Amino acid sequence: MKTILRAVFLNITTLFIVSHFYQGLSIKSDIKTFVSAAVVWWLLNKIIKPIIKLLLLPINLITLGLFSWAVNAITIFLLQMVIKDVAITAYTFPGFVYQGFIVPTILFNLLFSYIITSFILYITHAILVWIMKS
Repeated sequence: MKTILRAVFLNITTLFIVSHFYQGLSIKSDIKTFVSAAVVWWLLNKIIKPIIKLLLLPINLITLGLFSWAVNAITIFLLQMVIKDVAITAYTFPGFVYQGFIVPTILFNLLFSYIITSFILYITHAILVWIMKS
């Protein structure tokens, strides 16, 4: 029970941090929504994600593991389908200039927004797990 509560707490923290600092993920600012999204995301990662990994195993083997981002994007898509207050949206990165280095304005469509959201959620969750273990 303690491990489940710890995992849900980490998911709540991850979703809160990413939704406040990343434009592509929007979650209704309500504790009930964050808790339900965290529980559903935990269930998706524990039950559905292994099934999706097994189904996509041939493609993942052919690409030497480079297709594993699709599994995370599919779980985020399913999270959005189950919890209606969670939304992944297309957005425009405004770009920036730093000492002559120019990054232009970029429009990320919905597919790339799912990919980037899953990557940012994965990295943030990994960092939080690392912090909790140290």
